[in-house]
Amino acid sequence: MLVGVILKIMNVIFLGGPGSGKSTLGKRLAEELGWEWISGGAILRESKEPWVQEKLATAQLFDDQMVSNLIFSRLETAENAIIDGYPRTANQVDILMSRGIKIDYIIEVDVPKAEVEKRIALRGREQDSPEIFEERWKIYQDNRDKIIAPLLGSGVGFSVLDGVGTPEEVYERALSMMKNEVIRSESEF
Repeated sequence: MLVGVILKIMNVIFLGGPGSGKSTLGKRLAEELGWEWISGGAILRESKEPWVQEKLATAQLFDDQMVSNLIFSRLETAENAIIDGYPRTANQVDILMSRGIKIDYIIEVDVPKAEVEKRIALRGREQDSPEIFEERWKIYQDNRDKIIAPLLGSGVGFSVLDGVGTPEEVYERALSMMKNEVIRSESEF
């Protein structure tokens, strides 16, 4: 674990299309850095409510305000956080910004569609059917700029992480990026 590196509270968003590895990376980095890992998807998967499980199984998006409130409730007690896959819509960005939640940095995990399709086929989960994947991929691509642009306009840092390679190679690139770009950029103030 890295100790004594963070001098202030930081919130870093991990974005990427479905199957990009953002959750795996975010969770592992949070453990390494001693940060909170906050994932709307993980919070929802913990739910035992049948309607939640049904929406998850068919990859339907949840209400923006509800997901935002779930994320915000976890951020209230976090000192440093990696926020996984949120915001996913322009409306969620508006909610985030209207609440005054400070975001310091965005890391976008970039993986070509063909590579993601291979990964998804290997996972073999019910919600990874080709039809659901296509819908989720299109949603991410359609919303990507609407998510990133307003945050960059408010001074949030941004880097693209090459998400292709073995899990260990990608993790090492992500850890290096966190140490050398994200944390360093914030500790200079």
